[in-house]
Amino acid sequence: MTATPQNNIKLDTNHPVRIVTLVTGERILTIFSDARDDDDNLVGYRLLYPFTLSLGEVNEDGTIPIQYSRWCPFSPVEEHRVNGEHIISVVFPDQGILDNYCTKLGEIGIPKEDIYYKEKTDGDNSEPAETAE
Repeated sequence: MTATPQNNIKLDTNHPVRIVTLVTGERILTIFSDARDDDDNLVGYRLLYPFTLSLGEVNEDGTIPIQYSRWCPFSPVEEHRVNGEHIISVVFPDQGILDNYCTKLGEIGIPKEDIYYKEKTDGDNSEPAETAE
């Protein structure tokens, strides 16, 4: 699915990639999903392949580069769980950020096809209950 925000910029929304803002002020670009127990109760959230987003120095042309770094470079584990109390907001990333993230994941063997949901052709624009891993 593609949404058109107020400024008429194309934004893909058929994926679980989100920018999660934490109470620490960190902005995490990640594959985002619920974490549930055996009784299907929400117990937190999963962050798969998380990257910290930050702004670089302003370029001469006035643009500001976005810098990506692994959120937890101290562990080879790329799945983290966080409590909802640590999250301020969860939003779709800008299309350019999404494209860069998909490229980074492709470099570690996760193809773009595994990130995007299959678009439904029956007019149902809802997201599936489960997200891709």
